[in-house]
Amino acid sequence: MSVDELVDILSKSGSPKPGAAYLTVGFVGYPNVGKSSTLNALYGAKKVSVSATPGRTKRFQTIFRQPDFQLCDCPGMVMPSFAHTREDLVVAGILSIDEMRDCIPPIRVVCEQIPRDVLSAVYGVNIPRPAEYEDQNRAPTPYEFLGAYARE
Repeated sequence: MSVDELVDILSKSGSPKPGAAYLTVGFVGYPNVGKSSTLNALYGAKKVSVSATPGRTKRFQTIFRQPDFQLCDCPGMVMPSFAHTREDLVVAGILSIDEMRDCIPPIRVVCEQIPRDVLSAVYGVNIPRPAEYEDQNRAPTPYEFLGAYARE
């Protein structure tokens, strides 16, 4: 499907709000999934900035593709959920690390989700094993991981 065919489908699939002279098609979703890039592709030129870092779009941005067809780029939105903590969202790349105040909680998430041996192999570090009186299967603490990383 070409860009023109998609724009034609979008412009025919809706109608302007009563009293409006044009149809607005908006892009809404999680941060860093390609909303701005899609808008630029539909427009046929770079009209809004894009970045590999989540959170580049700070406000609504609108551009007209045709006199009766407007595209609207929205900042990424993260819907609240009991299943996701702020540190989960940082680790997943949904929230920018610029939003992070403390590195320990996201590192704890990584340590709890990735086995000790895998972390050691990937980062080329020797993460200390738990003491004899501790659960030998426990995840490394963020401090153990960071200490091993700093020593290398």
